[in-house]
Amino acid sequence: MNKIGLIPNIDKDKDLAVTKRLVRHLLDKNCIPQLPEKIAEMAGLEMYARKEDEIYEHSDFIISLGGDGTLLGVGRRACQYNTPILGVNLGTLGFLTAEEKNRAEYAIDKVLMGAYKKEKRMMLQTSIAKEDGRITGITALNDICISRGLLYKILEFNVFVNDEYVDTLRADGVIICTPTGSTAYNLSAGGPVLKADAEIIAITPIAPHTLTSRSIVVSADDVVTVEINPREDTAFTISADGQESWSLTGKKVVQICKAKVYTTIIKTNSQNFYDVLRHKLSR
Repeated sequence: MNKIGLIPNIDKDKDLAVTKRLVRHLLDKNCIPQLPEKIAEMAGLEMYARKEDEIYEHSDFIISLGGDGTLLGVGRRACQYNTPILGVNLGTLGFLTAEEKNRAEYAIDKVLMGAYKKEKRMMLQTSIAKEDGRITGITALNDICISRGLLYKILEFNVFVNDEYVDTLRADGVIICTPTGSTAYNLSAGGPVLKADAEIIAITPIAPHTLTSRSIVVSADDVVTVEINPREDTAFTISADGQESWSLTGKKVVQICKAKVYTTIIKTNSQNFYDVLRHKLSR
């Protein structure tokens, strides 16, 4: 009997109507729904409550209910167990969450029948060197972003690839992104669109204060190092997928490379990368 995890975004499924609907459908298909304890209590479905780590480790696949942000958070946890994710879009754009909520049952049935494909998306592994130690274990599906704080003070970065000096950037920040993240903040900052299954990394400055600063694309086998040299002792932010962040001051060294783990996304429709690119980004 299949165990299926459901991770809803309660801001997008406020009354948990979609969650309850899909639980009923899974039961009709002789599957065992697995819900986070808080969600199960809110929905009156306590019999299907599980600890989140158990859901990610012991589900045959996980249904992410929300938008792309929800799937990013699910992806950073599911990748540790190689558990695939079916994204159901309850938001607006839905670039990663390809299945719409009114077709969710249809998509689930196709997965249960084996009529689907898996897309493995590369991730980034990051560490931050500080005076008192090192922050490790940071993973990102979209991007690692280094940006200035609230004050209008530009940052200065020395960028290295495999310990080879690339350039010194003076900008509001810098984005190091995967192909999955190339259509997110990277795109807004003028960076390139990268094919989702490519094994490459883009380095894109945010609002650079020179005319010659442009994005650089490097191999996924390369190691990107960014030395941050703030001009004053003001705070700046390092964030993973725009969801986990650290506010820091002073000189820091950030090292980014391809992670050993992947996020696995389930696709049940026939749209290819270019179809999604045309339809989603032309809205």
